[in-house]
Amino acid sequence: GGEEEAAKKKKKKKKKKKKKKSASASNGGAAKGIPSKKPHGRLLGENSFTDSYIALGQTDPPSIPVCNLFTEGSFPIGEIQEHPLESNAFRTTSAELRARERMQENLYDKIRHASEVHRQVRKYAQSIAKPGIKLTDLCEQIEETNRKLVREDGLTRGIGFPTGCSLNHVAAHYTPNPGDDTVLQYDDVMKIDFGTQLERS
Repeated sequence: GGEEEAAKKKKKKKKKKKKKKSASASNGGAAKGIPSKKPHGRLLGENSFTDSYIALGQTDPPSIPVCNLFTEGSFPIGEIQEHPLESNAFRTTSAELRARERMQENLYDKIRHASEVHRQVRKYAQSIAKPGIKLTDLCEQIEETNRKLVREDGLTRGIGFPTGCSLNHVAAHYTPNPGDDTVLQYDDVMKIDFGTQLERS
């Protein structure tokens, strides 16, 4: 009798451990840092993932301020394009202009910080923008995530402007007012416009 009870207890412990493992695995792959969620949009690329930020140590949904994921001066640089005209090559070959460019590094770092916040919020927005969501709920979630990731602080940092989510024939600048019960439908074309503001950059 005692041996059977001990065996049952061991089985229960194993089941609990398995549950914990499966729960951490179903947490959007956040523990492993491997993006896995595909966007609902039909025009986004095959290799596009809405949770790509977890590879940087971000949670899913994103909640850690981006300044906690990178040290100052190490925000992603992004894609640098050469000027297409040869007559403007001096912009990258002139030592004087390169030195002037280096003097702006502090400003560029702030812009890169805001850009990374915007990138992560944009990915999150792609995961929640799906048929059936109210436009007011969508905008509130985008703005709340934006505030968290930029670590909102009065006029110093926060959202750049009210989030726009214009549907179909409305080209831009439509923001739902309180009480607006418009719901995103399957065949709607929506343009989302939101901004991240960081020390006026």
